[in-house]
Amino acid sequence: MTEGTTMHARAGIIATSFIGILAIGALAGCSGDANAAGANKSTTELVFATPPGTDDPDEQAIMADLATMVGEASGRTITNLQPADYLGVVEAVRNGSVDVAVLSQFSAALAYKTDSVDPLLVWPASTEPASFCLAKKDSGIQSPADVKGKQVAFIDPGSTTGYFMPKALLAKAGLTDGTDYKSTFAGSHDSAVLALANGNVDVACTARQLYPTFVQKGVIKEDEITVIAKSDPIPVGISIVVRKDLDNDAREALKAKLPALITANEKVSKTFGISGQPTADPEFSTYAPLVDVAESIGVDLQDLR
Repeated sequence: MTEGTTMHARAGIIATSFIGILAIGALAGCSGDANAAGANKSTTELVFATPPGTDDPDEQAIMADLATMVGEASGRTITNLQPADYLGVVEAVRNGSVDVAVLSQFSAALAYKTDSVDPLLVWPASTEPASFCLAKKDSGIQSPADVKGKQVAFIDPGSTTGYFMPKALLAKAGLTDGTDYKSTFAGSHDSAVLALANGNVDVACTARQLYPTFVQKGVIKEDEITVIAKSDPIPVGISIVVRKDLDNDAREALKAKLPALITANEKVSKTFGISGQPTADPEFSTYAPLVDVAESIGVDLQDLR
């Protein structure tokens, strides 16, 4: 999740921890033959994966709606999975155990750069801030400069709104992770915000789109929390990707029918920060601005494999 209703807004949101199931290192170290894994795939069924989220029933209903749309667009029976972290879904598509997935922006860029998936659709960038960094009003933390010497909760190493964008925000303020502040990965957006509410961390960074939902559902009290900083917008929208050997009939059907189905569903499109018309079969240059953001915080996407 970007960035609403609950998800990585995920866009962003589009956003439980995938790494608990599948190690990041598998992205580089596993050389299993994805073609062999996909060769025996049914031509009447598809496995669809969404990014990690929460147990919130409203969010789970939105994920189910999106899975239904993938089934309607492709004409296939759908099994819907929600692995535990952002990078694990990349590995699941790469090794052929998932056919179609919706990926957050940095996960998609990583997957494309490592030749792990085929991006099918990518939506335009949002103009809204991707992320909010939050602190308690009585903490004395009012700006990024005040984060120096504090403990920050990020979400997941593959999270766009919960890691890359807020970390870039702090880097712009001259703060280096591990030197100027300490950080931890909470595993999910709600876990990070709860850690702040419970006093376990000084700052929590989460998707902008999720903030109203956390207030509405009572995860945090708005009169006790302040937004100390807002990140830049994400330079790329959310992506639909497929395994590299997915049959052409499914690919073409998804490209032709899925965008209209998503646009017609306000909850799904809002949750994933989707607007405008997507680009089909995007080139890697579409994701190049994300590489610049990663480099600004000292991360090479290749190192995340």
